[in-house]
Order: sequence, then structure tokens, then C-alpha cells
Amino acid sequence: MLMWEYKAVFSLIIIDECHHTQKEAVYNNIMRRYLKQKRGNEKLRKLEKPTIPQPQILGLTASPGVGGARNHSKAEEHILKICANLDAYGITTVKEYDTQLNSQVKEPRKKFEIADDKKKDPFREELVNIMTKIQDYCQFNPNAEFGSQTYEQWVVQEEKKAAKEENRKHRVCAEHLKKYNDALLINDTIRMIDAYNHLKNFYKEEKSKESILQRLASIVEYENEKLKCLRATLMQEFTKKPEARGIIFTKTRQSAFALYQWIKENPKFEEAGVKTHYLIGAGHNSEFKPMTQNEQKEVIEKFRTGKINLLIATTVAEEGLDIPECNIVIRYGLVTNEIAMVQARGRARAEESTYVLVASGGSGAAEREDVNVFREKMMHKAIKRVQEMPREEYENKVRGFQLQSIMEVKMKAKKEQTKAYKENPSLIKFLCKNCTKLICSGEDIQVIENMHHVNVRKEFGDLYIKRENRTLQAKAADYQTNGEVICKDCGQVWGSMMVYKGLDLPCLKIKNFVVVFNDKKTTSNKMCKRWGELPIKFPAFCYPDNYVSSDEED
Repeated sequence: MLMWEYKAVFSLIIIDECHHTQKEAVYNNIMRRYLKQKRGNEKLRKLEKPTIPQPQILGLTASPGVGGARNHSKAEEHILKICANLDAYGITTVKEYDTQLNSQVKEPRKKFEIADDKKKDPFREELVNIMTKIQDYCQFNPNAEFGSQTYEQWVVQEEKKAAKEENRKHRVCAEHLKKYNDALLINDTIRMIDAYNHLKNFYKEEKSKESILQRLASIVEYENEKLKCLRATLMQEFTKKPEARGIIFTKTRQSAFALYQWIKENPKFEEAGVKTHYLIGAGHNSEFKPMTQNEQKEVIEKFRTGKINLLIATTVAEEGLDIPECNIVIRYGLVTNEIAMVQARGRARAEESTYVLVASGGSGAAEREDVNVFREKMMHKAIKRVQEMPREEYENKVRGFQLQSIMEVKMKAKKEQTKAYKENPSLIKFLCKNCTKLICSGEDIQVIENMHHVNVRKEFGDLYIKRENRTLQAKAADYQTNGEVICKDCGQVWGSMMVYKGLDLPCLKIKNFVVVFNDKKTTSNKMCKRWGELPIKFPAFCYPDNYVSSDEED
């Protein structure tokens, strides 16, 4: 039963952070059901039948974003699509009391702390040297930079491919490359010792590599410059304001925990009154141990009461959690999109608060943050244009995007169905159109010259009889048609008998069958006029295989 059918229980659905109502997100799947019921009600009205009551929808968000739009037209389209997905009558923003709101909720002061990335990094150089040797050994040639997310994606695919092909050499090398790439990412973000510790348990016989990296990790002069910027920023804030409260946003769970350890190991932070803990997600989609929801609640409660005054968090703390206002919010090498920027900046709600981006000079983070600022401005303009749009134009566009969404869902379902049938043709069955007897399945069908669909299963010959029909007789370069194939039980014509390169083959016509589709969810029957209507392309006829089987019969 759909949840809005519980009409006696509620009449309003409030969707917080409603900018997630798009694509395959949970919110959008709920709204698709809502819209399906709405279309059902429209049909009931035309038939003058009672409709099913539906709740009102209220979507809340600080930033709907622009969906990666590069111009005002696409930004407006993104806003309208979210409105369509929410079936929204319109967008409401603060207008009359806008001045009062801005006086109460002040924008934080924004700072960029860009670290020098030109100094020597022998630890990184040694990791790259090791990875290069492994790549040469396996003759790998990835089109990606060491220490990048693109490289990680490539090496994961390479490891899967090697495992599938049972290539132990490539699989082990890919596994090593992934670990070293992880260490590069950690080294670029935090300390050399954190990268070394990540590799430490991975080493067994490679003691020489371990000792080289261990020695390099202990040289302080090569330490990460971003940590110096972060240290200065935190010390300035927490010595200036004894009651300061802040959040550091970082990319990975591992970097959050490593930053936590770095602060705990530095007595200067404790002297400045910094009391820190990490806050990470509860999901299990990472090698690093997740937090339970109870552990998350405990940390947030300590942050609320002041037992903790500095959270080091992944994006889990950007939205959806009830976190007190902060004096300082730091994005440590983390720049995503305009929505995340607005959400993170919104945590800095205390009086005279500061929003800081700490990044490496060559990372492009500052430039991406500027792009996000531009997109935020573009978003506000798009919202205003949608609000000022004539009612009829707005409704037509929303209706158009809703219909487009329906078609996209249907096309996706069709693609998934085609993939399923292609991987397992036995899910398609064929019944005699007249007596509905099961005749064969899709795995028995092969195609000659991209045109003639023949059944290659030997047992199929027990189900039909041949009947001469001179009007059907035809001859081509490699085959000839000679008579009809008819059901042994009811006499229904199924197709014709082909002689192809000396082989007798029953060539079937799809219009003479009922096609049964079986998938994980449903079973459905269909009559087709052409083979092309089926969501599967059958394999080409394999002459050697069928020649052998024919010879065995003799």
C-alpha cells in the first residue's frame, strides 16, 4: 500500500533538504509514486469516479543548487525540474522581511588560506617511484595522474578485471598500486606518518621499501604545508575567543581521524582550549570503520554542551544534523559544489564568524570555490525568474518535465530489462498462439543473415511436423525455403523449414507465438509482429556447432 493512501493518518509530507528530490534519490522515488497516484486521480475524474486523497507536499532547502549549470537558462531548468519532481505550486522565499532576516543571520567572513606546494616532497617521490616500477612490471599504462581519484577508479577496475580473468600477477600488482595511491592521497592531505601507517600493515616481505618510507616520514621539514595553515587558523580563532566553536570539513573518514590524532598529539592545541573529536558517516561503503548512529549522537551532544568545541567531520555534518552555530567553519582541501558550500557556510552562524578554505596552491580549490560563488548567484537569479514566471508558462514547463521524467523512467526500465534478457535469454518463453503450449525459450534462438530466426535445439523437432507448401518455396545463395513448420498438437503454423548450407532448420515467425516475459518482478504476455519488437538481440547462427550436432544425429 502506498504511504499516501493512509489518508486517515496524515495530510502533509515535509521533505527537508528537498534539493535531493532528483534522479534516483529516495525523495524522488517517493514523489514518483505520488505523481503516479496523481495521474490515476486525473483518470478517475474523467470517468467521474471518486479520487484518492493525497497529502500536500512542502519542500525545504537552503540551496536547490544549479545542477552543474554553466548558464542562466540551464540553472532555471534545474530549478524547474526540482519543482516538477516535488509537484510544487511555486517557490516561496523571504521577501517582505528580507532586510530583517539578513540583519539576524549574518554572512561569515570568508578567508582563503593557500599553502605553498612548491617545496620538496621526497616521501611522495618515493611512492611514485615504487608505483612506476610496479606499472612497468605489469606493462600497465593508465591515463591518470598518481594520487588522483581518476587513478583510483582505474586501478579498482584493473583489479576487478584481473580477478575475473584469474590473472594473479595483475591482480596483486593492482592491489599494491591501490594501497600506494591511497597513501599518496593521505600524504597530500595530512602527514607523511599517516600515509606510512596506512601502508605499515600492508607490508610483509617488502622491508626495504618500508624502511625508506619510515625514514622519510620522520623528517619534519618535508611536512605538509596545509597543516601549517590549518594550525595557524585554529590557534588564531581559539586564542582570540575562549568560547569558540568550530567544524573542520574534510574529504575522507581516514583524513578526519588522522586530523583528530594530529590535534590530540599537539599540546599547543590543548593549551589553547581545543577539545576535539571526529564525526564520520554510519555507512559501510569505506574501508575505514564507520560510526554508529548512537556514536554520532553522542559526539553531537558533547559538541552542543561544550565538552567538544571542534568537530572534524566528513560531509555527513554538512546537512541534516542538528549542530549548534559555530564561530569558524574550515573546509580542509574540500571543494565540491555550490550546495555543499552554502550548507557548510551556514554552520558558521555565530556573531563575527569565519568561513575558511585551506588548500594547496596548485589544487585549483580556490578557483572552484569562486565558481561555486558564481553558481550561487546564478541560482538566486534563476529562483527569482521562476517566481516571476507567468502561471500558465510555469505549469506547462512543470508538466513537461514531469512527462519527461516518466519517459526517462520507462526508458531506464526498458534498458534494464533488455540487459537482463540479453544476459539470460531463457527469461523469454514462446507459446503456440493457438494451443498455448510451451514451445521454446530465447536461449534456443539464433539468427541467420541478421534476418531469419531459427530454433537450434535438437529436441524442438519433436514438437512440430513439416508440411509441404509450394508457394513458400524459394531459393537464395546460401539457403532455400521448403514447406511449413506446424504445431504437432493443433496444426498452428509456426514458420517455414529452411535448408541452410545443407542443414534443415525451423525458421520461426514471431507473429505465430505468444511471447512470455519473466523478470524478477513480473510476468507478462505479448503478441509481436516483428522480432525487432523484443528487448533482445539474439546471437548469430553458429554453423560449426550446429553442423557437429547434425552429424551426431547421423
